[in-house]
Amino acid sequence: MKTKELIQEIKALLNADQRARLAQRDSLEKVLGKLKEKESNLQQKLKAAGDDEDRRKELLRKLEVISAQSQKGLKLLAELEEIGSSLKSEGSDS
Repeated sequence: MKTKELIQEIKALLNADQRARLAQRDSLEKVLGKLKEKESNLQQKLKAAGDDEDRRKELLRKLEVISAQSQKGLKLLAELEEIGSSLKSEGSDS
């Protein structure tokens, strides 16, 4: 293959990789949004639970799980954005 053809092939692969990352980021943002809604809903239920200690413990456990998953999602989202920005800066060098 000629150099020009190789460069075009690499660009096509990078573009496909970038599209996959964008799709993953969009999906992750949707999930994080749903987790935020669920967390808000559970917070309201927690306030309404009053003195029911068993119910409060169950809701708090669920909130802890949602919080942990949200943190993992936010960390992954930051990593995806870091990778994307580093690839953009590398692509502007050529």
